[in-house]
Amino acid sequence: GAVLSFSCRDSCQAWCQIINVSESRSPFLTSMEGTGNETNWSISMPSGSKYHLYIGLALAIVSSIFIGSSFILKKKGLLKLADRGVTRAGQGGYSYLKEWLWWAGLLS
Repeated sequence: GAVLSFSCRDSCQAWCQIINVSESRSPFLTSMEGTGNETNWSISMPSGSKYHLYIGLALAIVSSIFIGSSFILKKKGLLKLADRGVTRAGQGGYSYLKEWLWWAGLLS
């Protein structure tokens, strides 16, 4: 297979060996230079890709916060029940269904 060289703006360089070649070309790869087994591709990112990157990053952070807070609320509800000495869910108890803090964690 061919060996591709990718150059970044930060003057770093990455090498990639192509093992299985298909007919389709990626829209991000715009120009090709070189001969033989060594080929240099220049990569161009579409306009607005940084915007999409920041949106994706923000969504990942916000979802992580929601998942973490949901877990904490459910755990606090279960600990509150354990302090009262009720039968735990693992032992066949269903009292957690009456705990509002557990429901807040489940629905968040």
